[in-house]
This record gives sequence, structure tokens and C-alpha cells, in this order.
Amino acid sequence: MRPRANLKRLLLASVFALAGMAAHAETLRVAMGYDPVSLDPIASSDNGSIWTQLLIFDTLIRPDRTGKGLEAGLAESWTVSDNGLTLNFKLRDAKFSNGTPVTAEDVKFSIQRAASEASGWGRFYRPITSFEIVNPREITMKLAEPFTPAFNNLALFAAAILPKAQVEAKGDAFFEAPVGSGPFMLKSRVRGSRVELAKNPYYWQEGKPFVDEAVLEVVTEPSARAIKLEAGEVDVALDPPLNQIKELDGKDGISVGQTTPYRADFVQLNTTRKPFDDERVRQALNYAVDKNALVQGVLYGAGKPAASAMPVMAYADPNLQPYAYDPAKAKQLLADAGYAEGFEAQLIVDSGAATSRNAAIALQAMLQQVGVKLKVQMLEGGTQWETTKGGNYDMSVSYTTSDTIDPDQIIGFVAVNPERANAYHTQWKNERLNALYAEERKTVDGEPRGAMFREMIQILHDGAPYIFLYHPSSAWAVGDYVKGFEILPTSNFRLEEVKLEK
Repeated sequence: MRPRANLKRLLLASVFALAGMAAHAETLRVAMGYDPVSLDPIASSDNGSIWTQLLIFDTLIRPDRTGKGLEAGLAESWTVSDNGLTLNFKLRDAKFSNGTPVTAEDVKFSIQRAASEASGWGRFYRPITSFEIVNPREITMKLAEPFTPAFNNLALFAAAILPKAQVEAKGDAFFEAPVGSGPFMLKSRVRGSRVELAKNPYYWQEGKPFVDEAVLEVVTEPSARAIKLEAGEVDVALDPPLNQIKELDGKDGISVGQTTPYRADFVQLNTTRKPFDDERVRQALNYAVDKNALVQGVLYGAGKPAASAMPVMAYADPNLQPYAYDPAKAKQLLADAGYAEGFEAQLIVDSGAATSRNAAIALQAMLQQVGVKLKVQMLEGGTQWETTKGGNYDMSVSYTTSDTIDPDQIIGFVAVNPERANAYHTQWKNERLNALYAEERKTVDGEPRGAMFREMIQILHDGAPYIFLYHPSSAWAVGDYVKGFEILPTSNFRLEEVKLEK
């Protein structure tokens, strides 16, 4: 009887111990302003989707913390031939969150899917024309002709490595409950409210994530995110109100961080509509806006005036200056274009973005001084995107961030037409810029390629399909017990690095 009694006591103790572990499971709670639209990497462009996917899926390589180099992801090593036409990757011993191994077959499937016609990012991967599976943990990719961004593009979220068998078996339904090899796996998702993530027990970085669960709470108002942090309802608040940063930082138990990511804010101008089809009008609008005043009044000094819709990153021209604030020149350009009395236009704004709302109010007052009367319309973020994409707008307050460290991705997005977004829904087109874009993509990294980017950015500056506003800092606020949280230059964050030291 005694051995059984001892066994019973041992089993009960084990049960209580496990219950205690579950009760004390560490959950990291993050308040962010964006609701993920999709968990399918090839069907995403919004930050909410991208940031969430990067917590669930892995890529072969990824940008490092500095934003200036690439580091190992699922590939533990790689080689690139001197002519850039052959890329070889050796995979680490990694598993998906369902316990199945990540294989070269999964890599081939995922990159081919990223290159497919169904992909919004297909042109980034179609130059890879063949794959050779050397063994389950080694793959070689070949290009028919030089395509310099090929290697860098494999660090883009769209190149996330997916389990071939699962995707083929489930189709689109796979992305309702996706399986990845990233640090977390999806536990549940309530659209417009929250994404609950659980630690991936098979994650290849031993010991990480440090927390058992992570909850991404969708809180669109910056002030509401700050309030939740102060009340202890979340551990991290992304982009709290800029006018509250100093106050938050001075409060007991709260720390604030800031960085300047690869981001540019601007106003899109629909160049298919009058008067925005006239370059003189577009330039006039830029001269009519006091960008320094916007940085101080809207960003509370946390940013710099922008000379372009391109973030300040590799190959940026440090000598390119923003349009000066010159209302007299703006009026003259408007008069030259036949709009001496000004004109009326509608400006659409993301209703959930406080900074954009404040910028719209300031722009309305500034442009009034040169005879341009703006009617501001607030739209939900997703509706604003669809509206600009459909060309059903005059002007729109927007922004862009770079998800990679090479400027090819972002110049293609904001300046090239035709390309994925046709100069980010402005429909502006410049044949010289398009030719330079095609040329830089087959030019080896170095000064000649850099000169091409600088010329493209100058052309974009002069063509002015946007009112260039500013490069804002990104801020975050955390409880003092939160260690290791940061926003990277590519605007995302790695929650596997975060510890809770309560």
C-alpha cells in the first residue's frame, strides 16, 4: 500500500506543480495602433500584418538590429557567387511550431509562392528562375541575369518560409491558424481587438522567447495606449502621444524609448486629377508648407523635415534639402499654372492616427494662406488605403516604412510606375526614374548604384507627387520591469528578446 500512496502523492504534487506553472505563465501585453489585415505574407502591405507575421514566421535571413546589415535567420550560412547569379543556403536544424522540420522543399515552395501571380510581391522574387535541392537542409537558387536586390529581398516578410504540406492541404484556410518557425504561434485572434500568441516550443533560438505568451492589443488612440500602460493593463505601449513622452518618462515605474526608423510621412497627390497633374502646383504645395513648424507643432520636435518620400537610409543624399517655406513662391507657381485664385480639394486622413489628424489641421491652415481650401475627411485606415488605391481621392495624409535595409524596395513603392503601387497610388510617372530603377537592379552594390539612387531621389523631389512632410521618430513606453524591448530601424519589434523582471 505504501508504494502506491507515495506514487499517488508524487502524482498529486506534479499536478499541483504544473498548475502553478500555468498560473504563473508570463504574458507580455503590447498595445499597438494597427489591426493586422492578413497573416498571409504575400497578401500584406500594412504594418499591423507585417509586424505580426514576423513574430510567427521566419525568413532565411533578416535585417540586423542596426538596420545596416543582414544576419542569419533560418539559414545558418550562405554563399553568393561573384556574379550574383547563384545563391546557396544551408539551413539550421529548425522546426515549425507543429514539430515538423523546416526543409529545403519548404523553402523552394515558399519562394516560388512569393514569386507567383497571386503575390503582391512577385516581382521581387521572379528573377530567381531555378532551385536545386542539394539535401533536406541545403538549397541553391539561380538567377538568369543579375538582380542585385535578390539576396536582400529574401529578408523581406513576403519571403517567410511556410510548411509546404500544410499550405497545400489547407489553402487559404491555413492563414486563419498559421504554422511557422518563428518565436511565437497563433493562439487566437479577434479582428479589431487582439492577437494572442503562445511561445513556439520548437523555436530554434534556444531559451527564447523569454515569455510564455504575448498579446497584441489593438488600441487605435495613442492616448488610450498610454492610459492602459499607466493603469498596468499593458506592459508596452507603442507610439504613445508625442506630447506626453516627457511626462510619461518622468513617472515612476515607466521608461520611454525613441528611435528614428526608416520612415517618411507625406501627403499623396492624385496626379490623374486636376490641378495635381501640373508639376508647378505640386511644387507650390510643397513651398506652402512650413515643415519645421510641423515638426515642432505636430511631432513636438521628435523628427526632421523631409526632402523626399524616401526614408533616410542607405544611399540617401545628405545634401538634398527639403523645399523651403516660401508662400510667395508658392503663390507665383500657382498663378503660373493658372490657379492665381487657388482651388479647393479634399484631404483624406486616417481617423485613428492622431499625428496625421493634427498634421491635416495644420496643413489646412497653411495652404489656406496661398488660396488652397482643404476639406478634411476622416476615414478608417483600411478604407483610406482602398480609397487611394482605387484612385478615388485628391490628397491623402500617409507614410511609408522600409521593411528591408536596401532602398530598392521602397523606391519601387513610392516612385516607380508601373510597379506594385504605381508610385504609391499617386500614378505619377517619370521615364528616366523608371530606367534608373531597372539599371540599379542589375548593378553591383557600390558607388555607381548609389549615384543612381541619389538621382532617382532627386527626380522624385523635383516631380513632387507628394507634399513631403517629415521623418518622425518612433517612440515606445514600457513598465520598468520590461527589459529588451526596442523598435528596429525597419519599424518592427522582436518580442522573443523581451524579459519581464517583476
